[in-house]
Amino acid sequence: MKFDSAFFEQRPCPSWIPNGKFASFPTATRAAIKMCRSVRRWDIAHVHLSEYGSFIREGALLLLAQLLRKPAVVTLHGADLTRHVAKYPVITRYVLNSADLVLCLGKNHANVVQALAGTPTQIIANPLGLESFPSDADTPPRRTTSPTFLFAGEVGARKGHDRLIEAWRTVQSRFPDARLRIAGPVANGYSQTARSRVDYLGDLSRTRLQEEIAAATAVVLPSRAEVLPMALIESHAQGTPTVYTKVGEWQVFQDAPGIRLVDVDAKSEGEIVASLADAMIDCASDHHDYRSELTAWTRRTFSTEVVAAQLDKAYHRVSSKRADQASRLTESPTNKAATLPVTDPQNCFVEATEDQ
Repeated sequence: MKFDSAFFEQRPCPSWIPNGKFASFPTATRAAIKMCRSVRRWDIAHVHLSEYGSFIREGALLLLAQLLRKPAVVTLHGADLTRHVAKYPVITRYVLNSADLVLCLGKNHANVVQALAGTPTQIIANPLGLESFPSDADTPPRRTTSPTFLFAGEVGARKGHDRLIEAWRTVQSRFPDARLRIAGPVANGYSQTARSRVDYLGDLSRTRLQEEIAAATAVVLPSRAEVLPMALIESHAQGTPTVYTKVGEWQVFQDAPGIRLVDVDAKSEGEIVASLADAMIDCASDHHDYRSELTAWTRRTFSTEVVAAQLDKAYHRVSSKRADQASRLTESPTNKAATLPVTDPQNCFVEATEDQ
């Protein structure tokens, strides 16, 4: 996503292919070559990491930035970061300590990083562009008269599709005319069966998905593992209430108008399903119009203007730190000849690699 900023200019450098696994390594290799060839034309490497193989693939790009004597910023996106850290603590610590700053989507990831590595952290949310918000000229979407719930995401166990189908029985017994609409690709190896008043829409275009979100009573995401799901952020931008399990960085959403949060801590699957059904029934029974206040809340929290200002501060922080280090090194009586590249904070270019 392109940001408007007087401080930095982005130069995207993809290093990852969705569901590519080993097929992503040639892409990462091309990113490394581009970083080397254009080394005089960029000042900060901003690398996006998830978990597992990403710490090898994009981690190598971090080490390359270090070899090129460039500041590096990391953004963490991994839904299974805690499990990844428990399994691979040494390589995770090494990679994170290669960065000058780690950007986290919420305080839970920040706490994981602080407990493992010595790199400073900063919390910055995922941004939403103007196209994600309804314009002032848009006609308010017509909400269906019968309760309509939307699941938006990969159809599988991680996103909690199976939980939702179990809860649907209870919701339908309370609201026989309710509909559940499922949008998204099916996870590898996951099977699903036809259910009464459940529509499988497949993988929708962005425009079509926004239309479905705007028309829904609520968007439901009963995930088992997440960080900061874009489906919820997009739903709030459209003014649609949500139902979400308390996983990942759920605290970011706790003040959002109209959200129902389902507790999963120390709960059995049966208890989670029952709470999920109760939350959906509560949404269907709530006739308050949350659109204006929920959209306004999302603008204050996730708009590109807000996130770009936060990134400005992050980039200035690392470039100033490097400048201070260079100044101290050149002033040292034992290192008078030593020099490090100094970034002019008003003329900064960012080489961004993507892994989300």
